Amino acid sequence: MFHPDLDDSLYNSATRYEPTEPDTMDTQPTLATERLLLRPFQITDAARVQLLAGNPNVATMTSNIPHPYADGEAENWIAAHADDWQRGSAAIYAVCLRSSTELIGAVGLMNIHDGDAELGYWVGEPYWGQGFASEAVDALLGFALTSIELSRIHAHHFARNPASGKVLKNAGLRRIGRHMPGTENNPTTEEVVLYEYLVAGD
Repeated sequence: MFHPDLDDSLYNSATRYEPTEPDTMDTQPTLATERLLLRPFQITDAARVQLLAGNPNVATMTSNIPHPYADGEAENWIAAHADDWQRGSAAIYAVCLRSSTELIGAVGLMNIHDGDAELGYWVGEPYWGQGFASEAVDALLGFALTSIELSRIHAHHFARNPASGKVLKNAGLRRIGRHMPGTENNPTTEEVVLYEYLVAGD
C-alpha cells in the first residue's frame, strides 16, 4: 500500500474520507465526508445520471459527456465500472448527499496506467455553488493517494469554465498550460487548461 506525504490541501480535516467498509482493492470501498457519500455506481442510478448529466449546462462543460444523452448510455457507462476497478484502470464514484443518499454527481480517476491517472468530475446543476465538487474531489484524492500507487494525477477543463479550475487548484493541482483547439493533443473545438499533481517522493 502506498503512503506518500500528503499535501494539506489534498487531505484535510474538513474533507478527510472515512471508509465505511474494509478497504481492500478487491472491493471498491465507499467513502464518506462530512456531507457526502462516495459509493460505486449501480445500474439503478442510470435514470438519475441521464437526468443530471444530460442537462446541457452540465454536458457542454465537459469533453466526455454525450449530449443529447441517449437512452441506454448511462447503463453502458455504469456497467463498465466494476471491470475497470478490477483491472485497476479506473475508480469511478457516485457522489451522494450523506443526509439523504440522493445522487448529485460523479467523481473518478480514469485511464490509470503506470502511476498516472486522469481526474474528472461533474455535479448536477441544482447542486452548484455549494462546495460539493471540491469536497468530493478532496475525498477521492485522499483515498487514492493512500491506496493506489500513483506518481501523477492530471486533469483539464475548458477555458470558459473557470469554476472547474478553482476546484482543481483548491485540491492542490497545479496549472501547467493550455492546449489550443484542433491540435493533436486537443481534438476538441475548445481551448483547454491543463493541471497536474506530482506525488511527493517521485
